[in-house]
Amino acid sequence: MKVKDFMASPVYTVSSERSVQYVSDLMNELKVGSLVVMDYGMTVGIITSRDIRSSHPNRIVADAMTPIPISTSPDQFAWDALETMEQHRIERLLVVQEEQVLGIVTREALHIKLSQILDPLTGLYRAPYIQQIGEHFLNHRQYFELLFIDLNNFGKINKEYGHPMGDDILIEYSNRLRALTNERDYVCRYAGDEFVVITRSMENDAMRLADSLSQLTVLHNINMSASVGLANSRLVPDFFALSFRDLISKASLLSTSLKQSSAS
Repeated sequence: MKVKDFMASPVYTVSSERSVQYVSDLMNELKVGSLVVMDYGMTVGIITSRDIRSSHPNRIVADAMTPIPISTSPDQFAWDALETMEQHRIERLLVVQEEQVLGIVTREALHIKLSQILDPLTGLYRAPYIQQIGEHFLNHRQYFELLFIDLNNFGKINKEYGHPMGDDILIEYSNRLRALTNERDYVCRYAGDEFVVITRSMENDAMRLADSLSQLTVLHNINMSASVGLANSRLVPDFFALSFRDLISKASLLSTSLKQSSAS
């Protein structure tokens, strides 16, 4: 899911010397929540309905607008654009390519769509999220490390302690994943008690992450560990010739092998 799939266009503009009242009337007429402020063909700001509500009608746009608005590219991942908006506490981003404003994307539009691939239990994205990221990196032949994480003895926990406790374990392990990963990592709950991490870090860092994730930890007074299968271009010679599905299969089979080894 890319920003271009959600952006609204065409872009409506106004010049900075116009009055706030004029902008308010124009927004009502166009039924839009913002206008791009342009002077002499250059983007100089954005004015939103929030700006209008906090400004006197007789003021000019230059006094009420947000100058140098934050922008994104049409090919940026939608979840990255949403994170940018949340970090800066803004409601919309300009979509810009080669200094040309193509459209506007709102936080509301991204929230609505991305909630469809959000796991309600853990708050992590689900499999379609990681699938699109992996396919993007493969198509662009961009190096990445793939970690397939399978919790050990999770079925036994459900049987002995009940499924609510199993849910609590999944939530806590998801929090552990968040704590151990950073902005170079993409994390999802793949299925059941399985998780996937794609990282752009180097192999040594990915191996350290895999080791940390596999270590025994105590969650809700229960000892938990995980088997982590790692796939990269060194371990898989035909890495970029394979589909992302094939890479997931290789990493998951490795995690299964590790799980069986630890059980024997």
